[in-house]
Amino acid sequence: YTERSLNEISLGGLLVAVVLRTIQFNMTRMRDKYLHTNCLAALANMSSQFQNLHTYVSQRIVSLFNLLARKHSKTLDLIQQQSKQQQQQQTLTTNTSNDHIFNEYVQDLSIIEDVMRMVLEIINSCLTHALRHNINLIYTLLYNRDIFDNYRTHASFQDILQNIDIIIIYFAEKVDKLEQRSTEYVKEALEMGAKQFPLDRLKKFPELKFKYVEEEQPEDFFVPYVWTLVYKSCNLYWSSESILIFKQQQSFISQ
Repeated sequence: YTERSLNEISLGGLLVAVVLRTIQFNMTRMRDKYLHTNCLAALANMSSQFQNLHTYVSQRIVSLFNLLARKHSKTLDLIQQQSKQQQQQQTLTTNTSNDHIFNEYVQDLSIIEDVMRMVLEIINSCLTHALRHNINLIYTLLYNRDIFDNYRTHASFQDILQNIDIIIIYFAEKVDKLEQRSTEYVKEALEMGAKQFPLDRLKKFPELKFKYVEEEQPEDFFVPYVWTLVYKSCNLYWSSESILIFKQQQSFISQ
């Protein structure tokens, strides 16, 4: 990180920050579904053990959901626009083309919703297993609670957001009673509230556990992929047409 100095961050917190940065970079630049699926699975597996998350890390977790929410809203708009165009167009060829575009948008929306759901599950897992030890995350959720407004009645998020809302409402009431609203006083109130919070009010979800399942002959993908990265990143000139392994990769993809 070059844009800020991260003081007093634990090794675990730094690891979470790096994985979150990787996910955000992948979403905006690379769009590699394989990469973000595995990164989210790694975060999910660790989420029940998150403790004393750094303020910056807490902000990045919530920021990731906010980024996804904006992409979700944008994709919904594109679907609505495409639907209107389909209604206006009459020719068969145009309708076929529009159907393809429409289906791509719908597929993108489904993927975004799956990722949003997993981010919420990570937040919920962290809070239900270690609420007292994640005051910074509670503070960040309170500060950004408006980002959940459009999804509380959404079928894909409703159940998991009920837990998060219970926590937000409980701690918001604690903060509302404060005469002074400085960060120090607010966090002190959150710490006291966390000790008294009745965890039995939260709905229990299965513990997040993802296991990497290796496909048969994974080298068919990984070896060409790694060498493609080497080819693109090094400063040596190689003729791509002469590299047989790239041709093998193309053959593998086309199968």
